[in-house]
Amino acid sequence: MRRAPVQLGTASLVAAALALAPPARAAVPSAEKVRKAVAATNLAGKRTQPLVIEVAVLSENGEVAATGQGKLDPAGGGRIDLTLPDGRTETHERTLSGYRVTRGGSPADHAPELLPPVQLLQAPSAEALAAALLGLGADAERVDLGVEGSSDCWVLGGRDPGPFEANGRPSLWIDIESRQAVRVDEAGGTHFRLGPLAQQSGVRFPAWIETQSAGGLRTRMEIRHVAPASAAPARSP
Repeated sequence: MRRAPVQLGTASLVAAALALAPPARAAVPSAEKVRKAVAATNLAGKRTQPLVIEVAVLSENGEVAATGQGKLDPAGGGRIDLTLPDGRTETHERTLSGYRVTRGGSPADHAPELLPPVQLLQAPSAEALAAALLGLGADAERVDLGVEGSSDCWVLGGRDPGPFEANGRPSLWIDIESRQAVRVDEAGGTHFRLGPLAQQSGVRFPAWIETQSAGGLRTRMEIRHVAPASAAPARSP
């Protein structure tokens, strides 16, 4: 009996091809073209302005571990103020110089990062995106191919050879079809995976952000509301 051929999805075929041989450089657009495409989607999603957000941080079993509000700035700053179930407060701040977490006013050195480098998601131009990538230590002129979930991606900043999930280079992963960011990798081994876009108050923003730390710990933050900072303040939980 003749067997029917096995059907593979597009992402599976791309992953198999990349595992067998390095991609042809001629098939990869220039970094400038990719940065322009990303900036255009940022503008179309109205993310290139200061934003206010409401969030819920989920535990590994899916329960709400904290709720809070924050503000994101396209210049590169981001802050989230959380309230834990026991009433303690926790603040996450990302600046151009680093990431800081405080709990009850004291440093929480081993807390997982929740905010990705938001300037990548809010950069209004190719030049601004290049500057943001350089600020992360990424090679803004390098583009590789990769696969993240079901997305065939351009990887701005490049990636290490081998398994896609093990990349150690700072980089921005862009879905080739939608031109939307689906993943951000930091040099220290932290990966941020970005959920599907949801539209609220005219802004298109990922519905969730999942952080995978270098040690393998996963934390998910749901974006429950997003709006321009110039509009009404974010609603209380």
